[in-house]
Amino acid sequence: MFRSIPKWSVFIFDIFSVISAAHNRWQKMYSMLLIISCVYVFYTTPQIVCILENNCDNSLSTFIKGMFARLVALTCMISRCAIFLKGKTQLVMYKRNVDDFHAFTPMTSSETDRLKKMSSRAVLCCILLTVPVNVCRLWILYYVAKQTVPFVALVYIQNFSMYCIETHFTVLCYILYQKIVGINNDLMALKIDTIVRNKYPFVSLTGEKYGKNDSSNEYNREVFHSLIAGHPMIDFLENLKAKHKLVSQAVKNLNNTFGIHLGLSLCALCLYTLFDLYYHLQEVWKHSKYKILVYGWILQYFVRFLLITVLAHITTKQALKSKILITDINNRYLDNNTKEELQLFLNQISSCTIEFTACDFFTLNTHLITSAIAAGTTYLVILLQFNSAND
Repeated sequence: MFRSIPKWSVFIFDIFSVISAAHNRWQKMYSMLLIISCVYVFYTTPQIVCILENNCDNSLSTFIKGMFARLVALTCMISRCAIFLKGKTQLVMYKRNVDDFHAFTPMTSSETDRLKKMSSRAVLCCILLTVPVNVCRLWILYYVAKQTVPFVALVYIQNFSMYCIETHFTVLCYILYQKIVGINNDLMALKIDTIVRNKYPFVSLTGEKYGKNDSSNEYNREVFHSLIAGHPMIDFLENLKAKHKLVSQAVKNLNNTFGIHLGLSLCALCLYTLFDLYYHLQEVWKHSKYKILVYGWILQYFVRFLLITVLAHITTKQALKSKILITDINNRYLDNNTKEELQLFLNQISSCTIEFTACDFFTLNTHLITSAIAAGTTYLVILLQFNSAND
């Protein structure tokens, strides 16, 4: 599954995500240490916050600072346990489905190059958005409150681990996106062939005028030329139907593996952004350099949220395009056997919906972004009004 991904990207996945099928001793040890650190952070948060605040007056800002660290620890611990347990079986099944797909259609060199670029950029984005701002804050804390540095470092490691799992999901999701795009290109070739045959029924199959097609259309030209050479369409439909079933099963594997994590992570990212905006507007952070760091943290949360939802959305949109293409082909003049095969394919797509969800609580799409912004703005206004009323 990872042969087409740069080795250093796989190393990041194996070390910080710890959800590969191997589950070797070092991976298990890392997961256990991470869970222990989550428990430690959760119970020592009140004391650390008191040190950072220089008092324990139980104010709203003190409560929110403590809630932030505990939220990171709790979400990291739950998602780590869920993924470690489910990854043993679900990721093995995902890899098997992808390998079976490659038995039908191996990856092309262009697909491999795009996957390498995407995975490299995703991992670099993860590192660049997380490490510099966190290291900068640890450096500030070293001079302000040296005793809090180990605690805050653990919180950042837990947050970075969550981000690595999200990055792992986006890469695996992109692999499925490529597969669905390939299926759609094959369907587009079938559609063009059907249109040409309906338009020019007496044209020779060898014919070079078999139709000049719009070069802007994306389609598999090898399938198109095979159809011109006389290969029956029904064979290609059976092949596409088998590949689509493998992709839908792989999507279910990803949902089962990452569902709990994505639900916790997306909710937590909204809360993190809400907390940081509250800190910034209320000037909770006393150090002037924190104001710059707040923008870095908010940028990190926004990119994480955007990457998950947008990639899941475009993958689902490509899956819906398959249904439209099949319906369009089925509306053309075809023999009864081909129409029956198309109807079976359409029934399979309708029964095996390809979409990404967070434990079936909500669907990952672009509408989630607007909903999160609206809800976050509302709660931020309420929080600011509540704080001003207390003052």
